[in-house]
Amino acid sequence: MKRIKALKDMGLTQYEASAYVALLTLGVSTAHELSRKSDVPMGKIYEVLSSLKNLGIVEFQMTRPRMYKAKKPSIALDNLYSKKEEEAKKQLDNLKFKLNEIEEIFSEVPHPDHTYIKFWYTTIGEDEILKKMKHMLEETKQEILIVKPKLFTIKTIMNKTNINESSIFEHIVAEAIKAAEKGMIIKTIAPEELIFSLKQKFDTIQSKNVKKNVYLKYLDCDHDFILVDNSIIFIPIHDPLNPTNIFGQLKVYDKEYGTKLKEKHDQLWMQAKPVM
Repeated sequence: MKRIKALKDMGLTQYEASAYVALLTLGVSTAHELSRKSDVPMGKIYEVLSSLKNLGIVEFQMTRPRMYKAKKPSIALDNLYSKKEEEAKKQLDNLKFKLNEIEEIFSEVPHPDHTYIKFWYTTIGEDEILKKMKHMLEETKQEILIVKPKLFTIKTIMNKTNINESSIFEHIVAEAIKAAEKGMIIKTIAPEELIFSLKQKFDTIQSKNVKKNVYLKYLDCDHDFILVDNSIIFIPIHDPLNPTNIFGQLKVYDKEYGTKLKEKHDQLWMQAKPVM
């Protein structure tokens, strides 16, 4: 039963798994004998054997009656994995091909502009926050304003996550590059240490759009938020047990509150010092 369950976990049906295990035990068998040993109905056994052959885990001999042999498990499982991988790739390629068509169909569905909606939800855990932040560009049309507090330094980042320093900055730079290259303005206010580290990364980028659309300033402040197009706000939720750690993140759709945050950002931007 354990072997059959393992094969079913690999994607085989009950009949296919039972037939392979029985054939492995028999060595070589006719379809009739295999049907009896595996409890696969005679009316189904040829269909099952044909499927196993297509998966690359059973061989047959062109005799009368036809003889079948199971491939050794190491080879059979490798062939089965390769077949499933190939099928999955075909499905993904097909889905990718249809995405534009599907998106066009849904574009005809009327929906309200999110800037006039008041809505919020929370994300818990830093790994989930990083995933959600990657989708921020999908909703951005013009501008991303980032303000990080004086406690947000390279040292605290390193203490709060198992992601190493290089991967953190690769993530930040990669997302900023995507936005800037699409013509979006990126303005970041953060502690001096972090800003200069980011500048070193951006200086290696040769894209004219990136150099034109990314602005960095440093300032020690207590504010902590990201504002997208004056209407979408990302607010970190600090851990009550350890305020230097992030517990989660609040995402808010609110044009009115976003306008107030934009005013606060502009005040901080005037106070902040440019990177020379």
